[in-house]
Amino acid sequence: MIRDVTNDAEARMLREVAHEFAVRNLRAAGEEADRTGETPWQAVRAAGEIGLLAANVPASHGGPAVRPTAMAAVMEELGWGNFGIAATIGAASLVAEALIREGSEEQKRRYLSHLCDAENPWVGAFALTEPESGSELEISLPGASQHLASFAERTQDGYRLQGAKRFITNGGRADLTLLLARSGPERDGEGWSLFLLEKDTAGLKAGRQIPTMGLRGSYTGELLLENCEVPEGARLGKPGDGLRIVLEVLQVARTMIASAAVGLARAAFEAARAYTLERRQFGRPIREHQLVSGSLARMRLDIDAARLLVQRAALDLEAGRDAALSAAEAKLFASEMAVRVTQDALQLHGGYGFTRELPLEMWVRDAIVSRIFFGTSEMQVLEIAHGVDRDF
Repeated sequence: MIRDVTNDAEARMLREVAHEFAVRNLRAAGEEADRTGETPWQAVRAAGEIGLLAANVPASHGGPAVRPTAMAAVMEELGWGNFGIAATIGAASLVAEALIREGSEEQKRRYLSHLCDAENPWVGAFALTEPESGSELEISLPGASQHLASFAERTQDGYRLQGAKRFITNGGRADLTLLLARSGPERDGEGWSLFLLEKDTAGLKAGRQIPTMGLRGSYTGELLLENCEVPEGARLGKPGDGLRIVLEVLQVARTMIASAAVGLARAAFEAARAYTLERRQFGRPIREHQLVSGSLARMRLDIDAARLLVQRAALDLEAGRDAALSAAEAKLFASEMAVRVTQDALQLHGGYGFTRELPLEMWVRDAIVSRIFFGTSEMQVLEIAHGVDRDF
């Protein structure tokens, strides 16, 4: 059992539920998806059936109302099962988070119950990245010039959207997409708005699925906006509030993806821990050799440290505090740690780790993308540098 410093009964219970779900639904499905490139949508829907898809939806709208500290525990176990499928599942929670924070009562009634529906849960997508704009859309720095090409032109009844989005988790397959577009002449954040687009919205088209080196349990796709007509009620929040809302939701996203990275690293560590007791060299288990035991010790230390950073960020979110700095620290450390630990675990397996008969090489490839998701490591460093004068 994981020793969460929050000592929260709900988190412990949900961790157990999520772990059992991961054992039954994610491990084998994730390895099969890595071989075929086909996202196991049945596993995603199954998460909704037990309340793990958009689990942050409040009880007033039919959801489990899972708090950030418990959500972090859930995401760690899903990441332990398969990092790619965990990312696909987590996208619905981000759309829900934006709705919970900024949605009108009509928008909440229309969408939140669908996102957490146990029988037919909606898959979500958070569409920010464009062909020519990436991490600059996920950070706000004084004096920085940010470019957003997707444009929302005012019409008599609402907006006409034009543009393209790329590298979107569930992009083109989601039932509900939260999309950022420029709704005014300003190009540096002040004139950006968010829009809620249902799958069958006229003018919203699915582009190609993008082949990736890892994260193959997750669908990564393109979205095309061609005279996409939406009513006024499709805009989330006030005109021009898009960047502010995005930055608030990204605090949640970075905390959750950091927790999934902890789970991924833990999976690799557990495999290495077991293997080093089984594998013998020079007449004894390789665990008894000092270099091997030292490597395992450093891996465990890194995982524990990353989990503590995640839990601090989750506690900030739960208390309603600004979590921009703590989430950036958690995301940076956990993602970099996941790369180190998965590579060290592969190294401890020797030649067996390099084969595709074991999941080690998949875990390494999946860990690499955690350094890019929701703002690259470099962007997290900039976010942390922006907050160095804040008290600890």
